[in-house]
Order: sequence, then C-alpha cells, then structure tokens
Amino acid sequence: MDHPTLPNYNLTLSQSFFCFLFVPTLLWSESSGFSLLYTEFKKGNYSLVSKQSLQYLNGREPEKDPRIFFLYVSTEENWSNLKLRVGKEVSPNFRSSVHYWNAIYLFMERALVFGESDLLVEWGKEFQKSGKQSPKYNDALLLYGFGLLDLKNDSEAKKIFSEIESNSPSKQILSQLEEMKTVTK
Repeated sequence: MDHPTLPNYNLTLSQSFFCFLFVPTLLWSESSGFSLLYTEFKKGNYSLVSKQSLQYLNGREPEKDPRIFFLYVSTEENWSNLKLRVGKEVSPNFRSSVHYWNAIYLFMERALVFGESDLLVEWGKEFQKSGKQSPKYNDALLLYGFGLLDLKNDSEAKKIFSEIESNSPSKQILSQLEEMKTVTK
C-alpha cells in the first residue's frame, strides 16, 4: 500500500514568526472570542482574560467588540495601563454600546478608589454627553458630581445633582445624593 507523500513543513524563522502572529488573528472571531474570554472570566482566570482581551483590542480591526473592552477594564490590574487604554480606545461602534458605558462606569469607580477626581470629572463629562442610554447613567453622574466636589467646584456639582434628580433616580441613588448634598452645605 502506497503512503501519500506529506508536504515539507520546514519553515524559516520569519515564516514561523508570521504564522505565530497571523494565524491566531484569523482564528479569532468576535462572538467565539468573547464567549471564550467570558468563560475564562467566570472561572476567575482574570490575568488570562486581561492579556487576551488586550491582545484583541490592540488588533488592526477597526470595529471591536465592546464586550471585550468591558472584560479588559474588569480584569486589568495595572492602573497605569488601564488609564492609557481607556484614554485611547475609540473604536467607532463603542459609544453606542451599553457595554462600553458600563466599562467606563467601572473605570470611574476605580478612579474614585484611587482618588483621581480629575478622571471622574473627565469621564463624567463624557458620560453626560454620550452615555445617556446606559443603566449606569445616574450612577456615573453621581461619581462625576463627587469628583467636582472633591475639586472644590461645588456650583457645578449642584447642577449635576439637579440633573440626577430630574432623571427619576433609584432610591439608592437618591439616598447617596442626599448624603452628598449634606457635605456641600
């Protein structure tokens, strides 16, 4: 019985490097990529999710999956790296996505923890301008108002608090708002 002749797969170093970089990109599809990353996220493999989602976000595709951006923001441990990525991520489809605005809200929460009120104000303005469709809109405005208070801009903070009140906020937001208002008196 004759055996078929196998092709010669001896690749040069540059060909091997090309395959190493290019083939995973071909195999990556948005839906399966997100599903795989989300599965790893649920397993608690945050380092892997952070690394893989960053690799995806650094890819050349102009339209990116905002859910993967959310996973990146959720798992990136290095605050400096996160600030850089959030500041430059401008995929055309992101601003219309609830997932993007949820990621920005999560970023704002971390900015609060790190005491970076200037970032609360910067991203609060963006949220106010373009993130109205997000369920976290009033929450983000509350953080924005807190950032303004912390930067001693009480008059602007009061305007933000008034906007929150006009948006039919939840009882929890109202309670937090009342607490913040007592600070400004």
